[in-house]
Amino acid sequence: MLITIRERASGVIGWTVAGVIILVFAVWGIGSYFEGVSEIIVATADKIEINQQTYQQAMSDRRRRLVQMMGRNVDAELFSSTAFKRQVVEELIDTTLQNETLHASGFRISDAQLAALIQNTAVFHTDGQFDRDRYELLVQNSGMTIQGYESYQRQQGVVDQLVRGLGQSAIVSTNSIDKAWKLLDQRRIASYTTLEFDNFLDDIQVSETAIEKEYQANLDGYFEPASIQVDYLKLSVEDLGTRLDVDEADILRMYEDNPDRYRQPGSRSASHILLSVSPDAANAQIDQVRQRASEIVARARGGESFASLAEVNSDDKGSAKRGGELGVIRPGTMVKPFEDAVFVMGEGEISEPVRTQYGFHVIRLDRITASRVQSLDQVRSEIEIEVRRLRAEERFNELAEILGSTVFEQPDSLEPAADYLGVKVMRSEWFTQDAGTGIAEFQMVRDAAFGNEVLIDGLNSELIEIDQDNLVAVRKVDYRARRQLDLNEARPGLEKRLRAVEASDKMEKAGEDLVARLKSGADWDELLIAHKLARVRLPETTETLLEPLEQVVARVVYAALVPLSGQIAYGGERISPARYAIYRLERVEFGDPANASEEDRLGVEKILSSRRGGEMVIGWRQGLRKVAKVQINEELL
Repeated sequence: MLITIRERASGVIGWTVAGVIILVFAVWGIGSYFEGVSEIIVATADKIEINQQTYQQAMSDRRRRLVQMMGRNVDAELFSSTAFKRQVVEELIDTTLQNETLHASGFRISDAQLAALIQNTAVFHTDGQFDRDRYELLVQNSGMTIQGYESYQRQQGVVDQLVRGLGQSAIVSTNSIDKAWKLLDQRRIASYTTLEFDNFLDDIQVSETAIEKEYQANLDGYFEPASIQVDYLKLSVEDLGTRLDVDEADILRMYEDNPDRYRQPGSRSASHILLSVSPDAANAQIDQVRQRASEIVARARGGESFASLAEVNSDDKGSAKRGGELGVIRPGTMVKPFEDAVFVMGEGEISEPVRTQYGFHVIRLDRITASRVQSLDQVRSEIEIEVRRLRAEERFNELAEILGSTVFEQPDSLEPAADYLGVKVMRSEWFTQDAGTGIAEFQMVRDAAFGNEVLIDGLNSELIEIDQDNLVAVRKVDYRARRQLDLNEARPGLEKRLRAVEASDKMEKAGEDLVARLKSGADWDELLIAHKLARVRLPETTETLLEPLEQVVARVVYAALVPLSGQIAYGGERISPARYAIYRLERVEFGDPANASEEDRLGVEKILSSRRGGEMVIGWRQGLRKVAKVQINEELL
């Protein structure tokens, strides 16, 4: 009925009927219209019901997160598997039980707490300040609505309250902190090599019998997913900006009204003497270097040549050759403690020792350059871009409302809206519900295209907000239903998959054999040379673990058992389907609790408290599930 009204709503009678229905809904409530229609319940836990809409949303969220993490490497077959659906509903049950229990127990996150939580999230900051536009853009790009994201954060904040409360109730002993510090500050001296998947592929042949057997055993895994092609209309601030003229008077007005915006910041010229000391150094060593820096300050203030002191004492060898000169320093170009000191000093002043991550600096401010407003000619192009964008945003807001009503009132075509906007209707490539290119790379576009309104009813979609600067409407051009692949169609993928599985297994077997030989006494270097494998030294600190491969290998090495004193440990693990790592662990150097600062110890205590709080929450969740009466309607998954 509602669809029929929409299809014919361009007439006066249609809108009159719609007005009557809206009035009925407003007076008696929409529920009375659907009275007698039962809600589809996927699962129950005690008296809590999880409906199909909530379940489908959870499925969509999990699918989106996996696609974001794994990209095109994710197997579309996974999303239709029973195991995936079961995992989603099980997690949904646990989370629902948790949230309902916390709510009943009085746990709450106030609006002010939620706002502070979001505004303090660094990823939403621009120039160190919360940026509302950036916040909305990032949330929407993740496929969530602002309301949905804030609801999730409110729930997560309540859980964090519980974790903190349980963690704070746990007593963390000095002995526990010492033990944890020894582990956290340990260094593992190790080397590694890797076997590569590609080196095992060449000799593998897959028989026709194996291909046919795999195909018949896993028919459900070999299909072409449903796909759709759409026409779409896009309203974009950027596109509008290219079509707008900018008036010279607007440029001049913007310049005159905002002098501070076009002010070139002042700068400082400074020299320094650096005395290096590691952030992890013992307190005694830090105090010794600080004392030495103070002595240099006294000598410089006493009249000794700063340049000579820098040449003899500075550990920054580059600037030391120039008498410590660093040249011009502008805001944001140096580490914060250094910059903070420089911009409060007077010309010719010599600072007290300034501590940074590099050590202690003795700074002399050589020159101050005042800020100045740039001329109009210098900033004209910048202002033109800004004015053009402002005008485009104004026009965008005007057209957005018109576009929304046009695609709704004339649901059988995008052409009327396109004619009004002066743009062309564009056509997408084919895409599935889980992946696409161009306009279909956005999850919200794919969701709209596969929704009943577009896919089944053949109508225009509602306006889809890609981000604050881009709106899209789509309509179906053609649709291909999910289709079983025949053996010939599936063969290339089947053969590739079977070869990959066998090559990966051969790689792992070869790695295990090499590890066994090393454990039996084979020489590490000779074995690597014989098999043309490269030996790589594993960086000893987390700060120097820069490469992703090194980080993965380090996780394996640091999870290994500590070798007995004087002995070397060997081990190996398949760290990805395409790579097997073999390591040689020479020794472990544990951290010394005596070198941990008070700040370090407090940090370790917080880690232990949080971990224990998390463990207690897991136990509490398991307890809730254990006593709850849970029923899952498997046929509805």
